Amino acid sequence: MTAAGPADRRHGVAVAVLLAVMIALAGLPFLVGLPSPKAALVLDQARLSLNGGPDHPVRLPHSWQRNLPERTQAVYLIDVVIDAVPDRPQSLFIPSIRQKLVVQLNGRVLYRQRTASWADLSRGYFELRQIPPDLLVTGTNHLVLTLTRTDGLIPAHLSRIYIGDAERMIDPPWLRPLINTELRSISLALHLFIAAGLFAIWAGRPSDPVFRWLMVLSVSSLAMAGIELWPFPRLIPFATSHIVLMLPAFGLMMIGLALAITGRPRPRWLVPAIIIVPALLLTSRILADAPIAPTQFLGAGIGIAGHAVAGVVLLHAFITRRLWTGGLLGVPALLTAWFGLHDVAVAFGLIPGAFLLSTFVRLLTYLAFLILLMSRLATSLNRLDRANDDLRARLAEREAELSILHETEKHLVGQAVREQERRRLMQDLHDGLSGHLVSIIALSETGQRRDDIERTAREALDDLRLVIHSLDLGDTDLPLALAGFRERLTPRLRRLGVRLVWSMEALPDIRGVTPGNALSILRILQEAVTNALKHGPARQIEIRGGPDPTGTAGGIVIVANDGRAGDTPGQGFGLHNMQRRAQQLGGRTVLNTRQNHTELSLYLPCRLNDC
Repeated sequence: MTAAGPADRRHGVAVAVLLAVMIALAGLPFLVGLPSPKAALVLDQARLSLNGGPDHPVRLPHSWQRNLPERTQAVYLIDVVIDAVPDRPQSLFIPSIRQKLVVQLNGRVLYRQRTASWADLSRGYFELRQIPPDLLVTGTNHLVLTLTRTDGLIPAHLSRIYIGDAERMIDPPWLRPLINTELRSISLALHLFIAAGLFAIWAGRPSDPVFRWLMVLSVSSLAMAGIELWPFPRLIPFATSHIVLMLPAFGLMMIGLALAITGRPRPRWLVPAIIIVPALLLTSRILADAPIAPTQFLGAGIGIAGHAVAGVVLLHAFITRRLWTGGLLGVPALLTAWFGLHDVAVAFGLIPGAFLLSTFVRLLTYLAFLILLMSRLATSLNRLDRANDDLRARLAEREAELSILHETEKHLVGQAVREQERRRLMQDLHDGLSGHLVSIIALSETGQRRDDIERTAREALDDLRLVIHSLDLGDTDLPLALAGFRERLTPRLRRLGVRLVWSMEALPDIRGVTPGNALSILRILQEAVTNALKHGPARQIEIRGGPDPTGTAGGIVIVANDGRAGDTPGQGFGLHNMQRRAQQLGGRTVLNTRQNHTELSLYLPCRLNDC
């Protein structure tokens, strides 16, 4: 066997404390008696008359037997003997009564001075009634107390009676009866609050079995409490005498709640039994006219057994699985069963009792419900916080990964762009400068004229400048590239005596400009100028830009000269190369020739293709 760790020892202490608290609560009502004020006249002898029959002496406290008729009326006759009328106002204090009470002193009715707001006649309450100053006389006073059983078959009860100063009799610690009965109003208010909260939570989370059982239990118990406090006297006898037949439903619902909290499967018969068992008991009592005592005993027994089973299941989960909610709800469930046994014994006359105690456990049960709700709320919020922290951590990890991937992608894209630009430059240099250099070498080796070599060298230099100046162009820098082309072209044409007419103000914005496609545009224009000079021979060259008149393209650049074309349309590598470059840009070229006039039109799209 392994030694118990600190967690096991703490759990053992928690189990021991919980069991000790439960045992203390279970024995507290039997250890604490009713208050007996010392500074008061004690009345514990009376003569009792039942339903108008002959009277006989009884000793207080006194309870009826169950074998009496349901609507029994008892009259207690008490002689109050005093030597002298007290100077201070006097009151009559009864710590414990069950059933409806009417008090008369010397033929006058004494009305309530202080009582509980939600006094339950069948479960026990207290009375404090003021005695008028002129009512007491020296000698014998006749006190008549009439108890009428209007609430089922629960035995009536009358405790000792005290006459004295109200302030001294109710002074602490004699406030316990007041506090005990006022607990019903506190319990009802708390019950209403918890029932409304549970219904709202269940409406938002109908799939949660724990909240579903809590809501059904709370709402049903609230309805039962409303019936017990029903203000219409005509309905009270029937409702209160048969309400005990609804107790099996509460016992079975507690079993369902216990199974939901502990995660155990719910038997299929449980939900139908919650409806069928009380219905059968009510039907057998009303329609079959079954005796009320056996049906009440059976209904109370099933309800008590249900609470006992639920308490055992919950406490077992607390002890074996450390499920603290099992201990939280297991204690009030077992206390309800224990005090239910006490109330059944009192109701059937098996043991004496001033109060029915199961009602007072409701407050403890509602407090357990409230703690359970708050704990589940706190648990949900903690889980949400942990989930948010986890999501934030995972998001930070993903952001770091994406940042690394982004930097890697940027590096790879940069490498690809540089490689593409390197190949383009190699291709441009090979197609342009390399050809001019080969021509220069060939002219030099064959002894050609110096002018021809110089012209070829200048063409090579212009081509190199064209490539260099196209490297730093951006998306909308086509006008800048055309301006650079004009700047290089003007001195060349001036040396040759050719007039240049330039107009680009009307050219619309052309986007998608890259060094590659800008160079292609400039090469098309350079090829058109070269053809005009070589085959014209032109004396005036006009280069102008503007919008496409046909509306099919974004813009048009026209190179016109007053000479003739070097190639007929469809023939020669010059026109073919220009057409190929224009198609790569997403445009086209059109050559028009007339007498002493040649015109090349370059149609460009609004956004150039990347080439």
